[in-house]
Amino acid sequence: MKVHFQQVVKAIILLAFSAMIASLHVTDNIQKFINPKYEYLSITASLLFFMLFIVQVTRILSFSAVKHHHCSHDHEIKLFSYIIILLPIISGFVFPAQLMDAAMAEKKGGVLMLAKQQQAKIEDYLTTNEPIVENIYDAEPDPGLLEGKQEMTKQEYDTLKKQLVAKPIIQMTDKDYTIYYEDINNNLSTYIGRKIQLKGFILKEEDFAENQLVLSRFFITHCIADASIVGFLAEFPEAISLQEDTWLEAIGTLAITELNGSYLPVIKIEEWVQIEEPQTPYLYPIDIFLSP
Repeated sequence: MKVHFQQVVKAIILLAFSAMIASLHVTDNIQKFINPKYEYLSITASLLFFMLFIVQVTRILSFSAVKHHHCSHDHEIKLFSYIIILLPIISGFVFPAQLMDAAMAEKKGGVLMLAKQQQAKIEDYLTTNEPIVENIYDAEPDPGLLEGKQEMTKQEYDTLKKQLVAKPIIQMTDKDYTIYYEDINNNLSTYIGRKIQLKGFILKEEDFAENQLVLSRFFITHCIADASIVGFLAEFPEAISLQEDTWLEAIGTLAITELNGSYLPVIKIEEWVQIEEPQTPYLYPIDIFLSP
């Protein structure tokens, strides 16, 4: 009977991958890395690694007397390959899962990314200076439309956008943030002068005025690798004393301002309060599908 060391290493690697993914689910840290709607895929991956581990265990022992010759060069290549594979496993267990912050936002483009998202529609408004007229439903907004959903029909989506115009104050909750954010940027003239309530972490740039900051959120489509920044420039006197990554909830009035030659929507903050970082700080897209 012979114990195959390389098969032992392979089995350990497979078990470690399975355990690492499973631990992320047990601790709910998986949401720090991927969109929750893909959690079932990572669970499947963990189960698959465990099944492969079981298969690999059967290869650890052999009763054959045949000897195989392996040159030292092959061993060096395999050792290097194992080290490369083990690095993400070691980092996954040793280093705690971290949420993205203002430093990461700056690396992803920060305010420049926001300017690219918002500039085109604002220039249209500045050229015409005419509000976009939309017919809205007479029905009261239905907060249940988005309850627990990451998908909705096209009719539900259109209803929510039209109801937004009638609201006395725009409340940017996590459930409807992405829908309202898109509509505000696409139809800015409709919302100039409107009250808005939102929360986000503070992001600052060197060329900001002392009373300026951005209330930011990370928007994740699939995983943190494709994360982008959404949010609004905000102005209020106390901004100078607040540090980056501080979470605020604020109420203000939407307006337009110019920053480095670009026109951006800005919130003139009237009320604000410092809050704890939400348990789920990221925003996710809502899938729109056609009704049958």
